[in-house]
Amino acid sequence: MQRFVPPPCDLQPWLEGAVAVDSPAELQGSQFPAMVGSMLVVRLDGEVLRGGALLPAAAWISASTVATAYAHRGRVRAVGLMLRPEAVPSLLAAGRGLVNAVRPMAAMAVPSWARAEQAIRAAPDDEARLGALWQFVRGECASQAQCAERLVQARRLLDRACAGAEGVAAHPGLGPRQFERRFVAEWGMTPKQFQVIARFSTTLQHAMAGPPEPGAQLAADQGYYDQSHMARDMRRLAGQPLLGLVQEAAQRSPSAHWPLQVGAEVAQAAESLRRR
Repeated sequence: MQRFVPPPCDLQPWLEGAVAVDSPAELQGSQFPAMVGSMLVVRLDGEVLRGGALLPAAAWISASTVATAYAHRGRVRAVGLMLRPEAVPSLLAAGRGLVNAVRPMAAMAVPSWARAEQAIRAAPDDEARLGALWQFVRGECASQAQCAERLVQARRLLDRACAGAEGVAAHPGLGPRQFERRFVAEWGMTPKQFQVIARFSTTLQHAMAGPPEPGAQLAADQGYYDQSHMARDMRRLAGQPLLGLVQEAAQRSPSAHWPLQVGAEVAQAAESLRRR
């Protein structure tokens, strides 16, 4: 139903990877957890709705602080990129500061997008479509002055946020309040919100990718106060208890929680890179 594709080496600083989706008509929706990254999606067939509103055929979907449900109409085929959080201020300036948002790619002020979308839709198969998406990102990286420098600066801000209060306080040249204002201007959420969602995402990926681990041990390994603290985050940010999410995503039949399966593959790909 879905296929995860790791990014080429030169695009790893920008992307978590890509996905090609072919969702059967009997699968009536998808369930996405809160996430710190964003997505660039080109829908080829079918219709997808959020909150009753039809999503654009080519859309950028921002980071989210809540679990999100999408309804499907008919067989849905799509290809898309999973962008790292730090890529948005660099590649898609119109997405700065947006959270829980969907924007048509045609409105994202990227002049090269129309040509890229035309190439994607004219491509004969998913491999060629993903190749056109890779080329779009490469072209934007090459055409924007200081794009790589902005990526590095964004990565530093995110690293400080993930370090918690000490990292925020230690950011050179910025006091804690200034740091928070700048962070919200870039990503639409506070450093604390980002830290909570990033930890939640890592916990989900770990639970999906590895052998079963006792809940208390998993919570301790991921930095939660205790198992109940982890359980509250799971319900609030994914909409269900962890065990139910893992069981549903592990089904062989099409599951609305297929994004969790992709998340596990992202984690496995990242671990493979670390070991090289």
